[in-house]
Amino acid sequence: MSAVTTVRVSKDQAGRFTATDTETGDSADGATQADALATLAGRRATDEDDASSVAECISRTQAVRRRFEDEGVTEADVDEAIEWARSE
Repeated sequence: MSAVTTVRVSKDQAGRFTATDTETGDSADGATQADALATLAGRRATDEDDASSVAECISRTQAVRRRFEDEGVTEADVDEAIEWARSE
């Protein structure tokens, strides 16, 4: 498995998100994108170093989520930013 993998996040009609590792096919669901990604990362943790990295990732995700909420950043804003970044 490579050190960098691509994770695709999709949203179903009910509004739930699924994060899928395109290399392994592993996936996880969540009420938000962050939840789905955190759950997928948690499943990938296989030793203490990985578990520590996952905990750090979750902590950072929560901080980013709070900042987005404080600044009024919406999922549409994030989707636009991702589209822009992919087009460059």
